[in-house]
Amino acid sequence: MIELVRIVARQAALSSYKATQNEERALQLELLIENTKPKNLYSAWHPLIATPFRYGPPLLQGRFRPSYGKNVFYGSLVEETALYEHAYHFMKQRIHLKKMKTETGVRTLFWVDVKGNNAIHVKNYFDSALIMDKNDYSHSHQFILSHPHATLIMYPSCRDPKNGDNAAVLDIERLGKNLKWESSIKFFYDNKTRKISWLDYDLHIQWEQLS
Repeated sequence: MIELVRIVARQAALSSYKATQNEERALQLELLIENTKPKNLYSAWHPLIATPFRYGPPLLQGRFRPSYGKNVFYGSLVEETALYEHAYHFMKQRIHLKKMKTETGVRTLFWVDVKGNNAIHVKNYFDSALIMDKNDYSHSHQFILSHPHATLIMYPSCRDPKNGDNAAVLDIERLGKNLKWESSIKFFYDNKTRKISWLDYDLHIQWEQLS
């Protein structure tokens, strides 16, 4: 058994509260939004664990996640690696917004147990550098085609300067049903300097480090 950490934005809760400025009304709005989503077929799992598996075939391609493949639960072995990974996707969505200056907010960080037996370790493959390319996911998609029965892939992060280990979980049965631990973490983002600061960790990450 291994433990994975994942960072997510609980967008429904954030948007609902911003729209209503009232906790009770925000909860009602969240329930209405929830009813518009596909039915959760994995109700035995905590919603934060089940969410990556809730939707149909992936619409947005990612590492080990071609459009013809399976949905993936991504996680990291240590918090710092997860912070770098989340920072990349966060900034990628914002750096082109010229009018945006700064943003502050909160993210949810949680840990979950994972059955670690028979994991595939990408670093043991001769073409691991291609599979871990920062911007080209095509080799990781080919890897999925070559390993159709893979349910747990361990791979070094190309965003974390220490290359900490990440995991791609392709079968929810690998994951524990409940969170081991959950917390809120604060960030500050400066779009002009293209830098995000994780305030609880005193970690400052520039876009140039990630891209």
